[in-house]
Amino acid sequence: MARELNIPLTVEASLDVVVQGMVKPIDVIRINQDDICIHLSDIGMNAQLVKYYQENNWRGKLGYARGVLKVLLRRRLLRVEIKTTNETVQRVARMIVLANASRYGTGAVINPEGDVADGLFEVVVIRKLALTEVLKMFWRYRPFDPGKTEIFKATSIHIETRKSAYFQVDGEYRGRVRQVDAEIVPGQLNVMLPKT
Repeated sequence: MARELNIPLTVEASLDVVVQGMVKPIDVIRINQDDICIHLSDIGMNAQLVKYYQENNWRGKLGYARGVLKVLLRRRLLRVEIKTTNETVQRVARMIVLANASRYGTGAVINPEGDVADGLFEVVVIRKLALTEVLKMFWRYRPFDPGKTEIFKATSIHIETRKSAYFQVDGEYRGRVRQVDAEIVPGQLNVMLPKT
């Protein structure tokens, strides 16, 4: 989230933001009335990776690579129904992301139009896991192929999965779920940001 908000990554520079920065209200996503998401939550493959990472206490790039390999070997398709205030769609997907922000902590851009203070969040549906789409996320962003990745803007959403699926909120594994309700809460959290 520090990268998302342009907060410096060194202790000294980030403390300077505390002293000389400015306060800005940002949105949060309320999920199932119990959780607050300020960054990214997802159902499916990444949540499964978070679960393995936490269970095995893996650290560093090697641990992350081991988790990715394990997830890819066990990948499942999700059959989901997504209801926004404007439409209801059914999809088969690898992963569904509820995105208040634009990128994961790794730097991978998952939601290019993400804005933490626009009164909306995006639902990113990864329908097909393709190397070209992954490369777009990590190196130089290019628009996603709509046959492989779709993005819906929302203020509230209801998601149902046919079978229980892995679920995480801001990097914390929350268990397996069959439904997720989410709504945006605009300007709920004040953060200190560098002056622009």
